[in-house]
Amino acid sequence: MKAVEAGKINALIARAPDFYGPGNQNSFLIQVVYNNLIKGKNVNWFVNGNKKHSFIYTPDAAKATTLLVNTPDSYNQVWHLPCDDHTLNAQEWVDLFNREMNTNKKLSVLPTFLIKILGIFIPFMREMPEMMYQYNQNYFFDSTKFKKRFNFTPTSYQKGVKQIVNSKSD
Repeated sequence: MKAVEAGKINALIARAPDFYGPGNQNSFLIQVVYNNLIKGKNVNWFVNGNKKHSFIYTPDAAKATTLLVNTPDSYNQVWHLPCDDHTLNAQEWVDLFNREMNTNKKLSVLPTFLIKILGIFIPFMREMPEMMYQYNQNYFFDSTKFKKRFNFTPTSYQKGVKQIVNSKSD
């Protein structure tokens, strides 16, 4: 943004929280929630299950990014891509998936030291300790600016989870 401020380039920054959605196999929600439920296991979450955590539905992120790059007056600004304002905590996410998958599994919260140990054996977990700041405090993404500018209504978490489950059963 220093080059933008100096008038050297036109650019924009599009920030997003963690992604989730159909076809997104590396999503945190797929890895620790959906995949465990499909195997009949309880769900794992990191550090603190009571903290709220924003996610962005992958198709919404794609649409939003396309809108930004094709709108000249969106350049030279920072944008938060649109996500549902009804941010959920870990138990609320588990409840959503349980309801949609007709399961009734419990939530287990993994402390940081255990995540580091699991990273030795599970590649997905190897990079997670550096991301723990997103789980030991509320991680709310305010995308009001984007939603107002583009009159964009993001996919609700309920609809997003339904789409994931329906796409997996195809």
